[in-house]
Parts: sequence; structure tokens; C-alpha cells
Amino acid sequence: MSSSIAYINGNVFTVNDQQLRAEAFIVSENGIFTAVGSTAKVAAKAKTEHMVIHDLRGQFIMPGIHDAHCHMLMSAIAMTSYAALPGVVSNDNLIEELKNGSCACKYAHTNQDWIMGSGYAIPEYDRKVLDAEYPDTPVMIRGGAGHGVFLNTEAMKRSGYDIAAEPDGQGTCFLRDNRGHLTGEMAENSLSKAILAVPKAPASHAKRVMKEAQKMLHAAGVTSIQEASANTAFLDVTRELEQEQSLKLEIFPHIVYAPDWIGEEPTSSLHALLDNAEKYRSKHVDTRFVKIILDGVPLPPYYSHAALQEDGRAQQHKLFITNVHDAVQKYDERGMTMKIHCTGQGATRLTLDAFEAARKRNPGGPRHEIAHCSGVHDDDYARFRSLDVTAEMSPAFFFVHPVTESSGGLMDWNFAKMAKAGAHVTIGSDWGAGASPDILPCLQGIIDQVGQGDKQLGGERICRMLTLAGAEAIGREKELGSIEAGKKANFIAVSQDLSKGDFDGAKILKTWFEGEMVYEFQ
Repeated sequence: MSSSIAYINGNVFTVNDQQLRAEAFIVSENGIFTAVGSTAKVAAKAKTEHMVIHDLRGQFIMPGIHDAHCHMLMSAIAMTSYAALPGVVSNDNLIEELKNGSCACKYAHTNQDWIMGSGYAIPEYDRKVLDAEYPDTPVMIRGGAGHGVFLNTEAMKRSGYDIAAEPDGQGTCFLRDNRGHLTGEMAENSLSKAILAVPKAPASHAKRVMKEAQKMLHAAGVTSIQEASANTAFLDVTRELEQEQSLKLEIFPHIVYAPDWIGEEPTSSLHALLDNAEKYRSKHVDTRFVKIILDGVPLPPYYSHAALQEDGRAQQHKLFITNVHDAVQKYDERGMTMKIHCTGQGATRLTLDAFEAARKRNPGGPRHEIAHCSGVHDDDYARFRSLDVTAEMSPAFFFVHPVTESSGGLMDWNFAKMAKAGAHVTIGSDWGAGASPDILPCLQGIIDQVGQGDKQLGGERICRMLTLAGAEAIGREKELGSIEAGKKANFIAVSQDLSKGDFDGAKILKTWFEGEMVYEFQ
């Protein structure tokens, strides 16, 4: 009797242009698709070889989702160890919300006394609001889509800030009172001291919460991710999970080059990690990837994105690093893919210039990425294709959102212009800035853009962006991203036919990773 399993009577969207639709397929014992085709042919083969047969009963099946931008460990820690606050918290009810946060707010597993929370914004914040209740306990609340924090006085002291005379620096954003003193709200490169001072979760806790995060990703239909802020803790945990054979995701960690606050460890340590990335490679973890955050976010009150100046150059004081050309050249020559965060048109153009310079020096180098792509000048769309740069669109939950609509055009995820330019496009949740890794609810609003008015064409193109385009972006399209013989059997069952553009209300019913069912909707 064969150990393979035959799946029949499905509505299978393969994302394989040579055979876009199918009804059935066979998965081998070691989790590989070995045949794809009609129910009649697959069932006949299954009967001849005495296979187990699984009747899909008409369910919509497609390849597993590739999340092109995910902060897995950061999200896992926040879910378990931070007080979850509303999107906007007033000064009047901040203490009450912090005490009633839905997660345990004491960082108890570190034997430290910091209190952590996460929210979006606190209007006109002043550290004195927290000082009255927590005069001796450091408190940090992360907000601003992950780019800002709110600290009380004790947290600022322990982090080493000079409240009366902290100097500005490259890419910093300190909010100050009428005396010039720090209010406790800060963003971007101003975060470094605070983020590095916060006690880190022990490895045992990180491992525990990463398993929970993996379950959440499976429930969202995700079978592969690009981790967008990989550090030593993340790679240590994934190595442990791999060794005990409990890692059920393909992970492509972008190890942080800069700034240090997104990597949550010193720059020297992060650069050493990049130099030794190869030793962390394993069956499901490929470490040929680098991350840089070049500018901030086009959100109030920071507006820390690097826009274009009249001379066509990026606003220099908004950039987080000034050596992006050198960094791109260094890792391009090593064959490592760069993911560079850009939200302003100036940062995007500067990054495209750096990629162009690297490609002239090294014509056969890797395909690089610009993360977010919410600020692209009309003159630069065509450069994505000519330079073979991936337009990684994220965070998905902002594609159609009141904040996006009220941004005055500063946030523009323009799928239509990217499609017209022939750019290679992927989609990411940016989980870490949002509450869930589920991408599907965010996609109905972009169907018309992607399909140019054709709902089915839009659905098919989005399904490709979520799957094969992601595999192509990380150079693994021969193994992942579509349902075809010879590839890994990572696939999902969905309640609605996404290939016809039916994203609204769609639910993930089942997720398989290498032929093993790792999630089933209850």
C-alpha cells in the first residue's frame, strides 16, 4: 500500500500558469506534490497504488500564503507580555486602560519590574500622567505603528536619557515641552536607548510564544514568512524549534543591519550576526536576507518619512542611516537580499539609486526589495521592473483604511501603477504593527486596482502575489509557491474562491505544511 495521499474533487487554483486549474493532486509521504490533474486520473492512480483518498468535497484549494513582511517574535512577545491598549488612549483613562490591559502587563518572566503596553497614540502625552501612579516603576508603551514609544520618567532615567538636554541626532524624533524637556514620547532613532534598556524575555519564554505565533500564522493560512526584524534571539529560537522538529513554517529572516532599535540589540552584535548568518541556516530557515529601515512613517505627529526635496534628493535629516549605498553594495556582493523600509518618496528613490549602483557593479546579484512602497514618485514605478526590485506592499491592514484615506496622499499603496509598470509585487501583513497576521480581510478593497475592473483577474493576480510571487522574491520558486509536481505540499482550504476575487468574509478552513495538516477551523 502506498504511503501517498490522493486529494480529489477539489476546486484547485494551482498558481501554475501551465495548469492553472485542477481537481486533484497527490502528496507523497515526505510532503511533496507528485501529481496534479483531474479527479478521474488521480483517483485511478490512487486505486491502482492503494493510496488513501481524501475527498475535498469541492473546497477551494490554493498554495499556502507567503507573508512577505512579518514580525513574528515581536508579535509573539507583545501578545503574551504587553498590556493591550485601544488604538487611541486618552490621558484621562491611560492608567485605567494600562491596568486592565488584556495581556499580562508585568514582565514577570524577566525578574524585572518594567511594565509594558502597546497601543497606537496618546494625544498630547506627558510622562507625568504615568509618574503619578508609577513613580518608581519604569513604564513603556509602544505605539505609532511600532515606530514610537511613551515612557514615564523612571523608564527614561533607566534608559539613560537626559530629560532636560537630550540632543537630537540623525533620524531622531523627540517630543518636547515648552521648556525643551522630553515629554516621554519619542519615535524612530530616538528609541534606541529605551529599546536596548528594556529587559528581554528569556529563551524559554521566547520559544513558548513563538509556538503560539506559529499557530496563529497557520490559522491565517500562512506557510512561509519573511521575518522583517530578525535578531539573535529570533534565530536562536528558530534553531531550537528546528532541532526538535516543531518548526512548521518556511522562514526567511531578514537580519537587521540598522537601526539597532528594530533589531533590539546593539549594532555591533547585529553586524556580527550578519557575518555569521550561514551557521543559522537549516531545512526551514534560510538566512540570506538583510533588513534596513531607512525612514519612518507618514503618520501624525511624527511625519518621519523622508520625502523628496525640490532638488530630487531625499530629506537627509529624516534618514536613519546615511550609508545605504555602502550597505547595499556590501551585502549584494555576498548574494544577500536586502529589504529596505521606505515610506517617503525620497527614501524610495535613494534606495532605488543604491540598487541601481549595486547592479552596475554586480550584474548577476540577488533581487532586492523595497518594503511598504506607500510613497513612490510617478517617475520611479518603472524602475522596479528595470532593476528587478520587488515591490513588497505592506501593512495589508492599511491598504484601505480611514488613516490611509486621511493621510493626504502620503500613504498610497498603488497596485494599479505597480501593475502598469510590470513590477514584481508581493504582499505582507506587517504583523507586529497590527493585531493579527490574517491578510485576507484586507484584500477585497484592492480587487479593482489589481484587476483593472475585472474581479476574477484581480483575484487571480492577488492569489499569485500571496504565493508564487513571494517564492520568486526569495529565490525559492522551484520548491514553493504553487501546486505542481516536485514542489513542497504547502496548501490551504478556504471557504470562498479567492481566485474569483471573493475575499470578503473568506475564512481559512485548513492549512497543510509539507503534507501535514497543521490547522483546522473549529
